[in-house]
Amino acid sequence: MANIAYIMMCHKDPDVIIAQAVQLTAKGDFLAIHFDARVGDAAFQTIKGALKFNPSVVFAKREKCGWGEWSLVQATLNAVKAAEEKFPNATHFYMVSGDCMPIKSAEYTHDFLDSQNKDYIESFDY
Repeated sequence: MANIAYIMMCHKDPDVIIAQAVQLTAKGDFLAIHFDARVGDAAFQTIKGALKFNPSVVFAKREKCGWGEWSLVQATLNAVKAAEEKFPNATHFYMVSGDCMPIKSAEYTHDFLDSQNKDYIESFDY
């Protein structure tokens, strides 16, 4: 069975991030959150406080991120590393943005991944 560790990159809207974290971890999946260090600490503490009792959530080392900069890659690597360390049984890493809520259920995602014997990596050549 697929054990998904979601990797969330976010920089705003603590209430939305909290709701998304609850939804993504409700069926036993995991979540590593990177919250941009350029954003004030109050928003980050709101998220941490709301999710502190959720054992399926881990917070990555924060980076100050700039659009199109290496810092976004480093932030992603920090989140993946945090997920690998906290959730060693994860079989899939699934990148999500704090701006997007899933349109498919956890059951759908698990069924899809369990029925395929492959990994999916998507890229666009701009």
